[in-house]
Parts: sequence; C-alpha cells; structure tokens
Amino acid sequence: MKNFFASMAIVLTGAMTAIPNMALAQNRIFVGTVAGSDLDGLARRVAEVLAASDGSRWIVENRPGSGGALGFDAIKSAPADGTTLLMAPSGAMTLTPHTRGNLKYSLADVAPVSRVAGFDVAYIVSAKVPATTLKAYIDWVKQDNARAVFATPQFGGIPHMFGIKLGRAAGVPLDNVAYRGGGSQLITDVVGGHLLAASSGVAEWLREHQAGTVRILATSGTKRAPQLPNVPTFQELGYKDLVASISYILMAPAQTPKAMIDGIAARVNKGLTDAKLRDALTAQGFVVDGTAAPATVAAELRAEHKYWGDLVKDTGFKMPN
Repeated sequence: MKNFFASMAIVLTGAMTAIPNMALAQNRIFVGTVAGSDLDGLARRVAEVLAASDGSRWIVENRPGSGGALGFDAIKSAPADGTTLLMAPSGAMTLTPHTRGNLKYSLADVAPVSRVAGFDVAYIVSAKVPATTLKAYIDWVKQDNARAVFATPQFGGIPHMFGIKLGRAAGVPLDNVAYRGGGSQLITDVVGGHLLAASSGVAEWLREHQAGTVRILATSGTKRAPQLPNVPTFQELGYKDLVASISYILMAPAQTPKAMIDGIAARVNKGLTDAKLRDALTAQGFVVDGTAAPATVAAELRAEHKYWGDLVKDTGFKMPN
C-alpha cells in the first residue's frame, strides 16, 4: 500500500474559481507522518476530492515526528477559516491521551469534519500455528503460556490495546511484543513462525492471508471486512465488546465556523461516493466511510475516547517514559 501511495503527486492543483479564500488560496492538509505512508496517501486522495469539487488548490504538508503530535501542533495554530485541515488516526485523539501524560493537544483543539476511511483490527496467526479458528487458537494457547504472545506494529496503539482486551475476554494472559514502526519485519517474523500471532490493521496482512502464509482469525468491525467475507468478526464469535477500528479523521481547527465545516464535509463525503475511488481504496485494504455528519463523527470520537479510557484505567496501562 505504501508504495502505491508514495507514487502519488505531492502537489495537487485545480482550475481557479471565484470562490473566496478556498479557491484563490493554497489550502493545506497537515499529516503527522512521512510522505508515502497510508495516512499520507489517503490525505492526498482527499486533497484531490476537494480540488475537483470546486477548482480549489490543495497540498498535503507532512509534519512527521513526536508520534504525530506535530500535525496537531500545526492545526492548533492554523487559521480557522477552512483553508487548513488535518488528517490523523482516531487513536491519536481517543487512545493516546490516556496513555501519554505529556500531550499538548486534545479533542477540544479540533473540529471533526469527516471519518474518511479506516480499517479493522485483525488477529493474525502464523500458518505454523495448528489452529484455524479463534476458539482453537485460544484453546491451544491455554495449553502452554509460552504461546500467549502477540506482536503489534507499535507499543500502546489500538492493536496493542485490542490484544489486551481479547486476552482479558478470553481468559488468557496475552503478552505483547511491539515492533517500532511495524511494517515488513513484523510480517516476516509472523510468516516465518518466529512470532506466533499478531494484532494489527487488516490492510497490511491481506496478501499474506490470501497466500496462506498467515491466517486472519477474526476482525474487529461490526460487520465483516469487505476484503475478507469468509472471516468472522469478534462479535460473531461471542465477544460482544470487542469492536474497534483504526479510522482516519479529517479535522479543522476547533474555532472553524460550523457552516464551513459542514460545507467541507459535504464535498468530501460526496467525493467518497465515487465508485472508482471506493474500489481503489477498498483494494488497498481500506473500509471507506464518509457517511456521517461532522457532529456525528464528533460524538463517535467522544464515545471512543471513553471506551479506550475505561480500558486503560482498568488495566493500569502506562507508556514507558
């Protein structure tokens, strides 16, 4: 996926129109990751959608570092006039504030515009594990605590916390091995059987699952991932509270007028109905959203903030200094 997005143009332009501020200015979408990341690529798609909707000019400006916090620093000081937006993962606002005590941003600093897309969390096992269902895996782990280890792309992220929640629900003491930056090494080690299981976003594992080198046992959505129609959700398997997603949220500065936010949301959400765009993003592993109004997205984020906050408090989880 990253190679696909890395090939996209950095600067996106459209024909000039007479719309004040939006078309005459060079508008920006901040992203707290490097160019070529999944988040960066999705932001460029949104920039294309906005440019096509009214001829405005949009660029994606990368602010990598500090776990994405630099993107929030940028949006906090940006003008609240609809010319500057931020794309960030939902966990940065709903989970990270509970696990890191030194954050300089919060949900109060932003106004959600659109839940653009995302992907479910998957629980994956190496093909070397003699279990083809989640129940069989849990039973197998219970036979030997040395098997109760799962890997994640990072420490303290949504896949990590989801794995903890699965272990608690299933009655097994699952321990985490976090890979800094995740990526290919994590996949290689699970495929090779050096690690037996992983909790991670669905998108990164589709090729290996289809090749049979790993098995995705379950996914975390309220319905099955479109790319994995034969893989059940945790809810289907009886884990009613095991629901989560890694969503990418488009946001504006908190003081941006509601009418302006609603207008941008309408343009983005309309663009996301394009069948060709949806098919392209689905092929990359995303579940395309863009259906909810900004106020609904804001309410959902507040609910997710409580969901993860309750889990962090209950487990006593803390990020290392």
